[in-house]
Amino acid sequence: MRLRYLFATTATALLMAGSANATVIINALDIRGNGLFGHNTATLVSSTGTVAADPLDWTIMYPGLDIDGDGSANDTVTFTIQATGGTNQRAFNQGVDNGFGNLGGGANVGPTFSVINVSGTGTDSGDTIVFDGFTGGAVGMGSGGADTRFADINGTTVNLATTGIDLNGNGSTFQFVVGAEDFAPTPTVTYDNSGGTGGSIVARHHDLQFSTVASSVPEPSSLALLGLAGLGFVTRRRR
Repeated sequence: MRLRYLFATTATALLMAGSANATVIINALDIRGNGLFGHNTATLVSSTGTVAADPLDWTIMYPGLDIDGDGSANDTVTFTIQATGGTNQRAFNQGVDNGFGNLGGGANVGPTFSVINVSGTGTDSGDTIVFDGFTGGAVGMGSGGADTRFADINGTTVNLATTGIDLNGNGSTFQFVVGAEDFAPTPTVTYDNSGGTGGSIVARHHDLQFSTVASSVPEPSSLALLGLAGLGFVTRRRR
């Protein structure tokens, strides 16, 4: 029994030593029809642009991450965020919607975002970078008056409101407010069932989680050698 335990422990240690792993979340990735905002290190490789289309695509190269968990922020991942579905789906300078002031509702389903075409490996580990899922999303509302809007993010309703009054008490002032929802990693995020009074409402930004998976495991011969080494150690102790 002791020999089996030692061999199992040694093999497990080798498997664990083969690859570090970390979970990295890119927070508030703000993509709109006219670009990528708030992430100066990232590069928008290509996008559908300001247009009404289904699907809408943004291909992004994001460097400076420690996805393989080795303590060095030198990993780069490239991926495409894609929005599909929804009548009159469009990207414009505030975000993505189904026409002014609308994110689905009724018989129409709002835009659903997914991540496709993920590529990249840990710079030091060589492990493959994978997309774990969305961990959050946000809707935004713009209005020059006192208005309220709401929309569902993956089935949870988020409420927004503007006052139209600035800090000096002046009315008819344009305001843009954002409301977010967090959740466990999920493959897609849908913005739907919008309603309320006045103003615009859009899918504004998203949180994305990435990690790595080992690109290879130790060869059987390596495990066998470690097992024999452990056996020799135990035999020597018994003597």
